[in-house]
Formats: sequence, structure tokens, C-alpha cells
Amino acid sequence: MKLSYKWAIAIIFFIFLTFHQADRFIISAITPQLLDEFKVSYSAMGFLFSATVLVAVVLYPVWGFLYDRYSRRLLVSLAAIIWGLTTWLNALSRSFQQFFATRLATGIDDAAPPGIYSLIADYFEPTSRGKAMGLVNASGPLGAIIGSILSLTIVSAGMNWRNAFYITGTIGILLGVTTYLAVKDIPRGSSEPELEGKLTTDIYKATLRELPTLLKNKSLILLYLQGFFGVFPWNAITFWIITYMEVERSIPPEEVMVIMVLWLVAMVAGNIVSGYLGDLLFKKTRRGRAILGGVVVFLSALLIYLTMSAKTHEEFLIYGLLTAFEIPMAGPNVSAAITDVTEPELRSSASALQRFFENVGSAVSPAIVGVMAEKATLGEAITLISVSTWILCGIFFTILTIIIPKDIERLRKLMRERAGELEKKPLKT
Repeated sequence: MKLSYKWAIAIIFFIFLTFHQADRFIISAITPQLLDEFKVSYSAMGFLFSATVLVAVVLYPVWGFLYDRYSRRLLVSLAAIIWGLTTWLNALSRSFQQFFATRLATGIDDAAPPGIYSLIADYFEPTSRGKAMGLVNASGPLGAIIGSILSLTIVSAGMNWRNAFYITGTIGILLGVTTYLAVKDIPRGSSEPELEGKLTTDIYKATLRELPTLLKNKSLILLYLQGFFGVFPWNAITFWIITYMEVERSIPPEEVMVIMVLWLVAMVAGNIVSGYLGDLLFKKTRRGRAILGGVVVFLSALLIYLTMSAKTHEEFLIYGLLTAFEIPMAGPNVSAAITDVTEPELRSSASALQRFFENVGSAVSPAIVGVMAEKATLGEAITLISVSTWILCGIFFTILTIIIPKDIERLRKLMRERAGELEKKPLKT
């Protein structure tokens, strides 16, 4: 398979997830307008954020298993169509009750990433997955830029916030069609060095009885634990930072948009740089990705504290830029590390479980911050949640650094065994 085609697929998925993230981020950007229109409190919005995530949490294991057994191309396309339709429904709401109910429905479509990451792993060999994962992960902050600019521009122009949802919903449907037409399914395990050129059909598919083995994998357990706690700060920041800047720092909406764009561009760069660093370290040592992850989250705790404690506007912007560049750098390496220790036919389920645990944390975090903001300040709530949980994640990464080589070797041994079996009994085309 040509390298150019591999990267073309990665770019398609990058565009896909960019606009999906834009759709998700819009609600954060328009929260002040929603609070005003629907006359609800921080707590009500926080619980809405949490309830929406819980819908996705329930469905993640189901989607993951389906991706590991059936056509990933078809299922990713279906997820995009659902995204578009549910977003349209959300835009039609005329009361908070309607908005709450239709927003819950948007949680159904948050299913594409496990299938996408599994396909990326089968297109790219282990030592180059970090770069591909870095590009795909960069879709998050870039999508946030697009979502913020779109929603804030619409609101600033005096237009109704619903127009933003109409736009992203339409894009979702178009991307679903594009994915189905442009992306090819590929046999699971195709990029493993031991199996290169040996797979002509998709013979490795998950069964229900294999799923419990994921929770016996010590490296995956540590990745899931850091995922659960690691999203606390991410969601506290994602859902509340715009409101914090406008309300507690009295920054005008136009300036907030500029600051967010600068920060999010830094996040895009951080993801891409991290992918290259992760691959470089992984080539030197199997502990490389875990080492990088640990360094990143410990530094994240320090940098977010400096940002939120900044006394001047200039300090807030500078520390924020440094924080924005650094905090996403664990993400691509977590995604790649999951593929380093998981069988090809279980990688969608493994990624789905990662997002399951992340989203459980996501469901809790916004509500906690909303409640804390009414008892203290929004800034203090964001700082406390972020610093404490990132330090905990650093501890998990430190332990992972010790144990992950054994799990990587287990997978490599299994791939060698499968290669031997395929050589003895050639597959029919």
C-alpha cells in the first residue's frame, strides 16, 4: 500500500474528527447565550453536559465490539450520518427541556473514534503510528477553533446560535458519505511487521468471550485509569474556560475568540509534535511513549496552575499558550500505546473502553465544576480539578513505564506465532 494513500486516509479522518469536534465545542462557546435564553443556572448546564456524555458512555462498548467484527468503514459512515441528524434536531429546540432531550441524542453519534483509531493502526506500522495518531488527535483543538469561531461569529453578528448547529449537522452527513466512498476496509493486523504481506482477507475478528481479556491487560488498566482522571481537567477547561474568561476575567467576547484561536493553534502543534516525539522515543525504548506521557501530565499540572493564577492579562495569555502547547501531548501516545499492547481484532474495543472510562470522567467533571463555581469561583474550581487529577495521572504513567515492555513483548510474540501459522497454511484470496 502506497504511503501517500495511507496519509490520505489519515487526512480524511482528521477532517472528519475536526468537524465532529467543532460540533461538540459549539455548545461551550454559546453557553452564555444559552444561560440567558433558557434562564438556567451553571448547575443545570453542567448536568446537561454530563448527561450527554453518559449516553455516549453506555454505547461505547457496543460500538467498539461492532467495529471489531464488522466493516469499520460502514460503521464510521453511519456514525457521521447520525451525528448530522441529531445535531439538526438539537437546533430545532425552543425550550430548555427540548434542548436537554435532543442534546442527549447527540451522544449516540460519538462513536467514530474507536473505529478510526483501529483503522489507523492497520494502515500504519507500530513505529509510525504516533505521527498518524498525532495528526488525527490534532483534529480536537482545530475543531474547537472552528466551532468557537463559527458560533462566536454567528452570535456577534446578531444571528441565532442555532445556525451553527445547522451548518455542522449538514457537514456531518456529507462526511459520512465521503468516508463511505473514499475509505477502504483493510484486514485487521495488516501493518504488523510479522504479518506484512501475509493477510489477504480479514480473518481476525473479535468474539464476545475475548473482550474480558482486555481488563486483564495491566498496561491497558493503567491507561484506562489515567484516562478516567485525565479528562477531568480537559472537560473542566473545555466546557467552562470561555465562560470563565468572559465572566470572571471580564474579557470581551471578541478578545476571547482571539485568545482561544491562539491557544488552540498551540494545541494543534502540540499534538503533531507529540506524535513525532512518541515515535522517536518508542524506537529507542519500548517505554518511550509512557515516559513522554508521564512528563507531559506532571508539567500540565504546573502550567495550568500558573495560567489560572496569572495576575495580569499578559501573563494569562503567555502561560495559557505554553499550557495549550503542552497539555495535549499525552493523547497521541496513549492512543498509540493501546495499539502497542492489544491484538488487532480487539483494538476498537480497547479504544472504546478507553473512551468509556474517559467519558465517565467527562460526565462527572463539568457538573462538579458547575457546583463548585457556585460555592467558590469558576477559576478556583478549574484549577483544583486540573492540578489534582493531572498529578494522579503522572503516577499512573510512572507505573506504566515499568510494566509496558512485558505487554508489548506478549503481543509481538503472538504476532510471530500468527505469522508462522499463516506461512504453514497460505490464505486463499
